[in-house]
Amino acid sequence: MSVDEVKAQLGKGLESARSGRNTLQQAAAAAGEALELATYTCQGSNHERATDALTKATSALREIKLAIARLDAGTELVDTYRAGL
Repeated sequence: MSVDEVKAQLGKGLESARSGRNTLQQAAAAAGEALELATYTCQGSNHERATDALTKATSALREIKLAIARLDAGTELVDTYRAGL
């Protein structure tokens, strides 16, 4: 494989990663809105299932944000590597 072919493949991978990041960002925004509404709806509730659901939703949103940060870091590294070829 030539250097240009490697750069092209890395470019395709970066494009896919950025597309995935955008999808995750949209999911995080929607999940954040849903979590705000659920938190407001369950305000003052001591029901075990409600508090458990809010805790799990908060954790899931945090994981989405971590995945976005990891994608950002990975794409930055790949982009730097690609530029150095």
